[in-house]
Amino acid sequence: MKIKIITINKTKEPYILSWESEYLRRIKGHSNIELIELSPKIKATEPDEIKKQEATALLDRIAPSDFFVAMDERGKNLSSVDLASYVSDKMTQGRSSFIFAVGGAFGFHESVRKRADLTLSLSNMTFPHQMARLILIEQIYRMFSIIKGEPYHKS
Repeated sequence: MKIKIITINKTKEPYILSWESEYLRRIKGHSNIELIELSPKIKATEPDEIKKQEATALLDRIAPSDFFVAMDERGKNLSSVDLASYVSDKMTQGRSSFIFAVGGAFGFHESVRKRADLTLSLSNMTFPHQMARLILIEQIYRMFSIIKGEPYHKS
């Protein structure tokens, strides 16, 4: 299984990067994972135009065969166990390439939501994109621990 996490903008906070590195290291025991940080050159000031330009940069990285998950506060709420079950079912159906995307400060353009195979929310609360990215990475690690029956997730 191959996973890509694509984010708009970079994380600069060392304490967040430290946690991300730890969870990415753990995930590599289960899956090939790649973190891609996009920093598109935005030539706009209006939120809709910014989202449109970010969408172009993001969608250029997604192949038609990729299972694409857009992280969005308006998305579906799944428990960690439900996410593990959902992804496991997709793997059983032959899906082997998953892309999870975290948008920029204004969220995703509608074209990203339309391309998404699943729009997923981490919470009903709103998080800064740097925190959302860390929480997503941890949840991917948790998902694998649930799928493999490892003791990390406490039920």
